[in-house]
Amino acid sequence: MQVLIFELKGKMGHFRRPDTTGTHATYPFISRTALHGLLASILGLEMLDGNNFMALRLMTPVYTCTQEMSMMGKGFEKGGKDSFNRPTAVEFVVNPHYRIYYTGKYLKDLVGKLSGNESHYHTYLGCAYCLTFPKFVDVARGILISAMGEVSTRTIVPTNAISSLKFREGTCYSRVSGMQYRYLGGRRFDGTINFIYNDENRSIEFVPAVPNEGKPVSFVDVSGETICLW
Repeated sequence: MQVLIFELKGKMGHFRRPDTTGTHATYPFISRTALHGLLASILGLEMLDGNNFMALRLMTPVYTCTQEMSMMGKGFEKGGKDSFNRPTAVEFVVNPHYRIYYTGKYLKDLVGKLSGNESHYHTYLGCAYCLTFPKFVDVARGILISAMGEVSTRTIVPTNAISSLKFREGTCYSRVSGMQYRYLGGRRFDGTINFIYNDENRSIEFVPAVPNEGKPVSFVDVSGETICLW
């Protein structure tokens, strides 16, 4: 298989957790649905369809800060009569940097766009004021790994693909839960996915499990590095 490699980088990002209302908390890295939306924006599509699999590697540690912002109330929908400024605490990821691996239906089109520094719509890290400009890295050959013992990868890993974690001194793992899995359109979503990650650019070592059929996971060797596609 062919695997597209590109990077996303920005001054800040905000990937709002849907379970926060009074404050806007963020996931520690770009969510699965936001990543699908970013690729659709590059191609000029409303949403992706077909089979699309991605892996994500954190290139910098996760740092966040909170800023109180004045958010416009919903009165503007009625012509501005009852609009108001609502102070809201918003959490941002500071200086996010991700390496993305992609394989799927749109690979050829994405390679054409990214290698030419082109995008149909603006691309951003979760919010319109968090602009990013995807950087093409390479198109590499990926070899599917079928028989596996212990796995070591620097990409984030869905929890449903892990049977047991291996721990080493000085290495910390973190977990993020409840990311929305699939966007159905019309502000509707289906399912959630959880991840284990290491934000120090170190490997995650684990014994793999057989993942849920509805949320497929595969391990691929790309230039001698094992990545986890989901």
